[in-house]
Amino acid sequence: MQITIIGAGKVGKEIATRLLHEGHDLIIIDKDETRLQKIEEDYDCLCIRGSGSAAKILSSNVIASSDLLIAVTNSDEVNMIACMTAKRIGIPRAIARIRDPHYSKNLIISKEDLGVDLIINPDYSAAMEINRLLTLALPVNMEPFAQGKVQMVDIAVDEKMTIFSNKKLMEMDIPRSLLIVAISRDGDMLIPGGSDVVLPGDIIYLLGHSDVINKFCSKVKKNKQKVHSVMILGGGRIGFYLAEKLCSQGMKVKIIEQDKKKSRELAEELPGALILCADGSDMELLKREGIKDIDGFVTVTGLDEENLLLGLLAKQMGAKRVIAKVSRPGYAPLVEQLGVDSAISPRLITAGEILRFIKGGRLLSLYLLLNEKAEVMELIVQPGSKLSGRPLHRSGLPPGTIIGAIMRKNKVIIPQGDDVIKDLDRIVVFALGHNVHIVESLCSLGGN
Repeated sequence: MQITIIGAGKVGKEIATRLLHEGHDLIIIDKDETRLQKIEEDYDCLCIRGSGSAAKILSSNVIASSDLLIAVTNSDEVNMIACMTAKRIGIPRAIARIRDPHYSKNLIISKEDLGVDLIINPDYSAAMEINRLLTLALPVNMEPFAQGKVQMVDIAVDEKMTIFSNKKLMEMDIPRSLLIVAISRDGDMLIPGGSDVVLPGDIIYLLGHSDVINKFCSKVKKNKQKVHSVMILGGGRIGFYLAEKLCSQGMKVKIIEQDKKKSRELAEELPGALILCADGSDMELLKREGIKDIDGFVTVTGLDEENLLLGLLAKQMGAKRVIAKVSRPGYAPLVEQLGVDSAISPRLITAGEILRFIKGGRLLSLYLLLNEKAEVMELIVQPGSKLSGRPLHRSGLPPGTIIGAIMRKNKVIIPQGDDVIKDLDRIVVFALGHNVHIVESLCSLGGN
């Protein structure tokens, strides 16, 4: 497939990396020559310098023959105009990043009129993910699959967890309907075998029946108190969307934002929240505002370092649950080491949404781990595919890939090596590296 990406920022580069890995032909447009030079050094694609909204550039033969246009510049207006122009010149599908709250609310109804097939709003998606993490009953990160019947959780192992710590997988007393699909250790990820030992400091990824996961995790981790109060550091778009959602759920919300103009705007648009125009790194301020009694502390400033360090500070001062926005995958190990409860990446959320859209209904869900070392996907096995009718040990899946669950006619199966994959099974796959396209190909009709 030939795909044109307008905007070579963080999101554009993330999307380009994954699409090139899957074998697509890419054209990247950006006004910044320095960005394009870096892209040309790192990627095998055509780069064009110019405005993504310029009809002259978009109507050129090489771009007009694209199958898909993705507009992810920093300007909502440029993205919308680019998609409208793309449709007029015959590009079949168009995706626009639209982040402004006023635009995104109005365009939900009229995106078809604009010629936009998919509107992505990383900030809104990140805010909804933070809201989900804040309201989980257990203090572990849970990702739902198979219509909620399967869950994946990650658990940080310490020496007190004798059920896991310093034990081989084959020696662990865990329910048969649970499977340890991966271990994260010192920033590296591995698919374990029965003789592998889990060490204190490891993060283990468990996949299994949702009800069994919940019961098991409630034994390992104490249920956390319901969230009633949240302090948000950073009044940007993510902070706004999150505060709006939390206020609608009846929670007490405080936003700390240094910029006076932005603080006034937030106060006008969020009458249910308390807006503090102040420095969020001021320890005395945090103490005065009752950080030790806060149920949730969320850091969503533009700086990863600030988010992580202030998240750590809030945790030490008594905040019960801390969530930080992190853009750089290299900081993923720090999230584990600093004791931040959860971290989210708008860039990875966006990449997942776009990959699901490109693949249509074949890829039901895709979860990209923060360290970018692994992916978890849910697919339907098509009749006649290479996986159909084969036992797991002869599935042909690439190394570092494990099928953690199968849903067959509303029944969840945690498979063994001799289990046979059948037509129309929904499978949940944990894979190291960027192997979505390989697994998806094996599940497709004719293995294509």
